[in-house]
Amino acid sequence: MPKTIEKPPQLKLYYFNIKGKGEPIRLLCAYAGLPLEDVRFQSYQEFLVLKEKGHLAFGQVPLLQVTNSTTKDYDESSAASTQLVQTAAILRYLATLAGLHPTDNPLLAAKIDAILDQEADAFAGCTAAYYYKRYGMTPLQDDKLREQVFSNISNEVLPRHL
Repeated sequence: MPKTIEKPPQLKLYYFNIKGKGEPIRLLCAYAGLPLEDVRFQSYQEFLVLKEKGHLAFGQVPLLQVTNSTTKDYDESSAASTQLVQTAAILRYLATLAGLHPTDNPLLAAKIDAILDQEADAFAGCTAAYYYKRYGMTPLQDDKLREQVFSNISNEVLPRHL
């Protein structure tokens, strides 16, 4: 069970208006009773504006803005607001904040982290095939080849990881 946090930080999630990588963050906050402001981009252009202005670390979302944290920041002289990126890092932070990620049992924490990291491994091929530009690849021009690649990922690659 999540612990009750006397004065939780203000949490603001920036992501697209889809489930994707933002949904596990939303679900964890709901389960842990952490209030979350869910900012969903209404257009891809809205995302690009933030990216082009340099407001997104790594130029990616999800991004979790944490304000007035009750825990000490890595730099006590920094502003009261910190941006966290990368879904796994955000989930680990939220789980630790809510008392769901063990701090007193490193072996158990590592096993939990392995499950989280397994998700990244399982979906690496699908992510690369879908976001080919990000990985310096050219699109699959042939519809039949594209269909075969996604079929192989769904029917062979993903089942091996689950």
